Amino acid sequence: MSDDNRFNHNSSSPQGDPAAFEKQPQAAYPKRPQQNPAGPPPQFTPPEAGMRVQPRQAPPPPVQQNWMRTPPGPAHMPPGARSSPGNGPYASPQQTKKNYYLLIGSLLVLSILLEGAVFAVWWFMKSTPDVTLYQVGSQNATQDIGGGGIVFPRQQLDITYPTSELVKAVLVKPGDQVTLNQSLIQLDASLLNIQIQQAAADMAAAQANLSSVEAIGNGLQIAQAQQAYLFAKDRYNAMVAQARSPTLHNGNLIAPMSGVVTAVNVNPGAVIVANVPLVTIMDESTVIVHAKIPLSNLGGVHLGQQAIVTPSALPNVSMQGTVTSIIPQADPQTDTFEVWVSVINPNRELLPGMSAFVHLQSMRKALVVPRLAVLNPESHAAVFVVQDVYAHLQRVQVVGRTVDTIFIGQGLKAGDKVVLVGLNGLQNNQRVRVSSIEQNTASS
Repeated sequence: MSDDNRFNHNSSSPQGDPAAFEKQPQAAYPKRPQQNPAGPPPQFTPPEAGMRVQPRQAPPPPVQQNWMRTPPGPAHMPPGARSSPGNGPYASPQQTKKNYYLLIGSLLVLSILLEGAVFAVWWFMKSTPDVTLYQVGSQNATQDIGGGGIVFPRQQLDITYPTSELVKAVLVKPGDQVTLNQSLIQLDASLLNIQIQQAAADMAAAQANLSSVEAIGNGLQIAQAQQAYLFAKDRYNAMVAQARSPTLHNGNLIAPMSGVVTAVNVNPGAVIVANVPLVTIMDESTVIVHAKIPLSNLGGVHLGQQAIVTPSALPNVSMQGTVTSIIPQADPQTDTFEVWVSVINPNRELLPGMSAFVHLQSMRKALVVPRLAVLNPESHAAVFVVQDVYAHLQRVQVVGRTVDTIFIGQGLKAGDKVVLVGLNGLQNNQRVRVSSIEQNTASS
């Protein structure tokens, strides 16, 4: 039965009531496709055995008439191309604006990166200064050794008297120049003579007592008598020796050396006390400077070494001296040792008690560095040593110098390379760029 007959049959059947038909579910009766009004529907011809059925191609979509071309789809793009918004010769205004912003952003990022690279190169050039190095060498150098000290007279004597005596006159005053055997004080010798006579009598009595005890006394008495005799004899001999002393002549105390009277402690008419200084004499024709030298320079000082002495009160005066004594004892508070320098002082320019500075010179092998390479050579001297293109600040010990050369004792070694040119603004552990290296051809 055909489709038309089926629908017509339903309308003429007892059950083909139109109202009842409308109440039936529409899903059970699909719509009939629209037939071509030009003729009968095409008849389906079943394929013969062995034939392949080609699928029917869908007609192309109609071309849209629009002011902008439609972007090509996958069927119109070359093989391997991906379809994305904006592909094709034309794009929408929104996509064009987005592409413009992306281009501006890319150019901005590229500009920032380029400026950063230029700044990094500039900063690297600025933070890596060009320097000229000097290779350290060694040679014989004159080491300057020095230390301050106090001036002492070559000799100082205090004149005393062993017994009490009356002073008849004082013949000198402080500041007087005296010569050997010059009279200083006049004494009343009568008291000394009486004391000598009394001592002689005591010795004679002790000797007589010893003789009698030895005849009749026991051992203890004999020993006591012998002790008393020896005491009296020693006292008498001391009195006689004082009367014959070189400092006592015709009842006067005399000078045992030439020098300057620096103190007089007695007045005429007074009775002196035994063994108390009466007059002090100093020999200032030659003075001794007791200088304190650093212990680090102990090996550079020797007897007979020449020295230059400059008084602190007279900075323009320099006097020649000679090392006469080296005291082998260290001062733990100052880390120094004492050196005595003898200075001939004919014009009395150096006075006892003055302070002076002693300069000593010693030859030694030292490292040579140009003056321009040393920072603060007067105190806390330092140099920049370059290792692996980095400059390191190094403290050094200055042991000598000339007009344009510094001699280093400690802190460097031969072959080290120090910064000679480019010190301005250089920092510790800073990277540097070496332009050249200089060295002293006289170094050994």
